[in-house]
Amino acid sequence: MMPAFNSNATIRESVERVLAQTVADWELIVVDDASPEPAAEALEGLDDPRIGIARHPRNRNTSGARNTALRAARAPLVSQLDADDMWEPHYLESTLPCFSDPAVGLAYSNTSIIGHPAGLDDYIGDPSVHPMDRFPKFAEQCPVPALTATMRAHAVRGVGGYAEWLWSATDYHLYAKLIAAGWRFDYVNRKLARYRWPTGTAKSTQARRVELAELQMWLAFTLRHPRTPGPRGQVATRVRREMERAVRASAGSR
Repeated sequence: MMPAFNSNATIRESVERVLAQTVADWELIVVDDASPEPAAEALEGLDDPRIGIARHPRNRNTSGARNTALRAARAPLVSQLDADDMWEPHYLESTLPCFSDPAVGLAYSNTSIIGHPAGLDDYIGDPSVHPMDRFPKFAEQCPVPALTATMRAHAVRGVGGYAEWLWSATDYHLYAKLIAAGWRFDYVNRKLARYRWPTGTAKSTQARRVELAELQMWLAFTLRHPRTPGPRGQVATRVRREMERAVRASAGSR
């Protein structure tokens, strides 16, 4: 599943990396989320029957584009790959064996980082805590590099897919729902992808909006799973932080 919006500078390389997989049995669904410049223009000449392109008439955000791809997917497994990221050739070959265990609903791996401002090249860091698929630890931060997540399609559909009411953190929310539904995760300790560090107006550069979206996410999750440890603590901590911020803002305006 590849959502695309204003990604014509990078999407062709991302798609070519899918074409280079050592496993040939796959389908790629590109969802152009109403880009001013159609993604199909950047992919012209890549005539492969395994590649499908859908286009939204209006922008529906990353979660909406992923849900469109999820509905169209015919394969039993679905993977996330944004239009500015890349898989290594052995990504699928290395990840698919994880699903020989019927309890595993999601598998992920480490990834290299391109363009990190401090030169960091390793996304995961300490591999000893992975796979991370249990609360309360899972609530501390999202452990899954989105571009390396492959999931059972029926598991994703079973928990309702991606939350389109969230501005960001929709993948984190989905993983939390999978854990709550009883699915286990597996981890491959290899750099099987390349994550392009976000710049400009990318969502992950807008820290304040991301912070508020994660508060909204955990509030909603806690209402559905009030006994789950971890999310409750996140809500309490984040609400307290918001109250302190409001007090400081009020004092500063006097």
